[in-house]
Amino acid sequence: MIRKYLLLKFSKNKEFYQKIFNVLGFYPSKLSLYKIALTHNSFHQNYDKKEKKVNNERLEYLGDSVLGMVIAEKLYLKFPYQDEGFLTEMRSKIVGRNKLNAIGRKMGVIGLLQYDKKLHSNPNIIDTLCGNALEAIIGAMYLDKGFTFTKSFISQKILEQHIDFDALVNEELSYKAKLIKWCQKERKKIDYMVHLTETEHKRNIYTIHILIDGELVMEGRNHSKKLAEELASEKYCAQNNL
Repeated sequence: MIRKYLLLKFSKNKEFYQKIFNVLGFYPSKLSLYKIALTHNSFHQNYDKKEKKVNNERLEYLGDSVLGMVIAEKLYLKFPYQDEGFLTEMRSKIVGRNKLNAIGRKMGVIGLLQYDKKLHSNPNIIDTLCGNALEAIIGAMYLDKGFTFTKSFISQKILEQHIDFDALVNEELSYKAKLIKWCQKERKKIDYMVHLTETEHKRNIYTIHILIDGELVMEGRNHSKKLAEELASEKYCAQNNL
């Protein structure tokens, strides 16, 4: 309690500490991790001037893994008589891009995020930034507070408040998850590979290739790797009536 009082009273980052608390419900111990987690690669005025290209992509990767693990355990315990296919499908629905984007937006993550304000005119991009930042926050939380704290946060602040498991059973999968499920059923090997990375207007554009049994079957292109994968999957599903 004393440490929290000192942070809010005397820290030069006291406003940021309070914003974090208002959105996430706790005060960070290692604030620098959350600054990185909340810095999108479109934002050029980074906090750490010695490291000119600070962004949240690495923490997003870590948070995605932690989130997936916690959700997998939750589903395993909640649905004790369902098979692997059902559990995989349910997890895909929860961690799907649209679902995480919506949760990040509802939690107010955009109010903490540092990004190029020119992107603000595109609501789809803003939603994606929220979802990616939410995963990065989870990665930062894991490094800062440990797994037990992070698991509790995911359970209480994300799953209990934003996920209706009963409704989710009947909800349609993302195209990527749908395609992966089809490949599993048909015993085909599917891979998503980054084929090309370009820069347009100072932003990365990714071209993703879908390989099925080692054969290139479709590609997608977007500023987000995950959206490029989803677009490519949607085109393949439509083309093959899946």
